[in-house]
Amino acid sequence: MVVALFGAGRSIGFSKSLLAAIFLTPVIGGIITSLSKTKKATAKQKETDRLSKEYLDLINPKNKS
Repeated sequence: MVVALFGAGRSIGFSKSLLAAIFLTPVIGGIITSLSKTKKATAKQKETDRLSKEYLDLINPKNKS
């Protein structure tokens, strides 16, 4: 349960962390969970990607003919 609670704040999520800890071992499940990105980092990456796409659309508009 500790691994799953730790995974709740990460991109892997509670249920996947719990399954990894049950089916593999708690140690391996903990390693897998700790290697996943945090939800904050994932959200920041999505925002950066969105802003990059908007910027590229501004400097290279497509022909709307």
